[in-house]
Amino acid sequence: MAIFNYAARELTAKIVYYGPGLSGKTTSIQYIHSRISPKNRGKLVSLATETDRTLFFDFFPVDFGRVGGFRVKFNFYTVPGQVFYNTTRKLVLKGADGVVFVADSQPGMMEQNLESLENLKENLKAHGIDWETVPFVIQYNKRDLPGALPVEEMRRHLNPRGVPDFATTATTGEGVMEAMKTICKMVLEDIQRKQRRGAGRQAAAKPAPTKPAPAERAEAPPEPAAGGKVQDIREVQARAARRAAEAEPPRVERTLVVPVQGAGPTNVQVAIPLELEIQEGVEAVQLQVHIRVEYLTGGAGEVRLREATAQEARPAPPKKRGFLARLFGRG
Repeated sequence: MAIFNYAARELTAKIVYYGPGLSGKTTSIQYIHSRISPKNRGKLVSLATETDRTLFFDFFPVDFGRVGGFRVKFNFYTVPGQVFYNTTRKLVLKGADGVVFVADSQPGMMEQNLESLENLKENLKAHGIDWETVPFVIQYNKRDLPGALPVEEMRRHLNPRGVPDFATTATTGEGVMEAMKTICKMVLEDIQRKQRRGAGRQAAAKPAPTKPAPAERAEAPPEPAAGGKVQDIREVQARAARRAAEAEPPRVERTLVVPVQGAGPTNVQVAIPLELEIQEGVEAVQLQVHIRVEYLTGGAGEVRLREATAQEARPAPPKKRGFLARLFGRG
């Protein structure tokens, strides 16, 4: 499951590439690693046998930048496809937020594809992950090989859920980046849905406030005790003012002096730095800024204040960028 670090405002999610041995899992994430900007990716770590087959896993992290106030990071893993490494596959799959199933398109590999898909379902169930709802995409890999099975036939056998699927060639990268972008988007949307459901359950669990039973008749206020002193209205007002002052939010005051050069029109822009310390659990902050302007003149002169026009006050619009655009170059 995704890991939230509220102190650092970070979200880390896990994506696992699953499939039979030699189907192209490692080649897929090697291509992805080569296409991501070096400033956003971590080192690719691979534990392979002498025959270049993955023994334990391949792994590398990616920093997606900030999304919704959180710095989003993805960790990409592969699992060994060989049948006798099931314990390792189960271990690597633990905590997965999304899965990419890499199927081999060669005619003689359909049985291994189906066996690996069933193994995936069993291992997801062992970790309490719902196969029907986990973010999931399929790569029909090795489309460049002669005699590759038709995509429609592979879809009929391997995609009963109707999830997004892609015809890929991991050695050239065809379709690999599209599959990766899709699973990342699906994982983020799934995390957002889970957060909303969790907030809804918390709200439903709160007991409804109970209303006091209405009094049968209004009671007269009690008479002051004999010899009691009636409080002065000014004392009551002073106490109320003190309580109101204690309830006010913290105030920050800044005094800025802006020099002007001679008479004539002058445009003044002032940046007021504010330092905020946001504690865990705070979802939004509301700021109120009050500005008081005093004019200092050396004689009988006066200052005529003109509000900036909408064009003058409007900052330059930021350049629009597509989803995950910061990660990828021209590709």
